[in-house]
Amino acid sequence: MINMDKIRSPICVVVGHIDHGKTSLLDFIRKTNVIKSEAGSITQAISSTNISLQSLKKITGKLMDDSNLNLKIPGLLFLDTPGHAAFNNLRKRGGNLADIAILVIDITEGAMPQTIESINVLKNYKTPFIVAANKIDKLPGYSQKDNNLLKDIKAQPDRIQQFLDERSRT
Repeated sequence: MINMDKIRSPICVVVGHIDHGKTSLLDFIRKTNVIKSEAGSITQAISSTNISLQSLKKITGKLMDDSNLNLKIPGLLFLDTPGHAAFNNLRKRGGNLADIAILVIDITEGAMPQTIESINVLKNYKTPFIVAANKIDKLPGYSQKDNNLLKDIKAQPDRIQQFLDERSRT
């Protein structure tokens, strides 16, 4: 049996353009409201939060159960990075330290300068990443019908589905 005390939590850096929702995503995961305490609602320093595996399972609900993952980690250590252009070095440090990354993109704006920069940092350090398409609910005409994103997207009008399809290729 694996001794969970000897395994470190993988580091997951959250990167992307300013105001695309990185801290808000982490606030949801942590059940906090850090974004309200940030000057101008803009993150200006790297912060970290350790989320236990039990909490992650609770947050992801049926999704993690359905994937049949047998994780042997104590949790994930999330690093929140600033998205403003002035904080390029902090994004580089986060990308260098990370085992995995979440690239947050505001779907209504698409890839912006710090999005591209973040992708380049992650590629440079060979950091695997997933894309979190954020603010989908802000699309004109989008309506949430179910608590399942994939079902919701399929239930949207053709123009919304086409827009999402186009943005996912950008």
